[in-house]
Amino acid sequence: MYYSETEARKLVIEAGLRLLENKLIARTWGNISARISKDEFIITPSGKAYDRLTPADLVKVRVSDGSYSGSVKPSSEKGVHAAAYSLRNHVGFIIHTHQYYASAVAAECRNIRTAPCAAYALPGTTKLKKHVAECIKNNPYEDMFLMARHGTLILGADMDEAFAKAEALEDKCKGLVEARVKLNAAEADKDFDTSKVNIRALPFVKVVSDPYIMKCCEKGKTVGAYIDDFAMIVGPDMQVIECDEWAAERVLLGYSTNQVARGLAGKVPMTGALDRMGGQQPALNSAIGRNAVLVKGIGAVCAGKTRSDAEAIAMIVSKNCAAACYTKYAKPLGSIDSRLQRYIYLTKYSRQMDA
Repeated sequence: MYYSETEARKLVIEAGLRLLENKLIARTWGNISARISKDEFIITPSGKAYDRLTPADLVKVRVSDGSYSGSVKPSSEKGVHAAAYSLRNHVGFIIHTHQYYASAVAAECRNIRTAPCAAYALPGTTKLKKHVAECIKNNPYEDMFLMARHGTLILGADMDEAFAKAEALEDKCKGLVEARVKLNAAEADKDFDTSKVNIRALPFVKVVSDPYIMKCCEKGKTVGAYIDDFAMIVGPDMQVIECDEWAAERVLLGYSTNQVARGLAGKVPMTGALDRMGGQQPALNSAIGRNAVLVKGIGAVCAGKTRSDAEAIAMIVSKNCAAACYTKYAKPLGSIDSRLQRYIYLTKYSRQMDA
């Protein structure tokens, strides 16, 4: 009925690599657990990349109270896993994903057929655990759940069943998004010189222009944070600007793009407080800085500290744009909520990943 501890540790690592391969998660987003007894499970640690995990990195957690021993900290969503195991005796494997289409649908904060939606709360909080537990309890015949503005929770008897359900849910949500969102065949039609975006703190720049991003560019309106990992990794919102490398750089640094400032550009250095401080001022960065900007006729210009950062930012920008295009019945996260998440990410999780 339960995995041995050795087998559980092996399968959780295998599942992490499989999730990455199937693009159901990226980097450290999401978490995985396997049950080893009625009151214990093995779960992924907090802030460690799945492609670098070893069995010793995984953490044993008690179902009854979420407690654990040792120096390795478990995922911040351990309470969500514990609540699911306590309510479902048959469940032996759980994956929490931030998969693309299901996350976009979850931004609407509404149930869909076969996947009820747990109410929104800040990630890693007791309130989120409570909302997920209530959703599981109120839907005893469902094993796939949306988490509002966040992602999914998939319950399986074993790893293979959990994966099959996650992939089935993604296919369903893809169909919902494509049925509602009518996309134009818009493609990048202007030139943009990324070498002119010269930010010391964010030296790696990536441009991405998929249909959802281009649709948001066409609308020309600032895009809010419809999913919480966008608020954390990109910022509370994302401006849309004309095709202009100078303006894009200033937006990423949190500067005004007023034309008066353009006239002073030759006399005043472009690099400001964020750049001089190497991006290591979380309070300032969460208030004014962004990691992406939408450029008309180009797509999303994403800037990160590393190439991997820029690629992750591009992925989350695309997902948030898909959510913005799909969502009819919910507004973006509020300013206070999104700025708080941005600050916590910059002061805690990003530094943990760097370590």
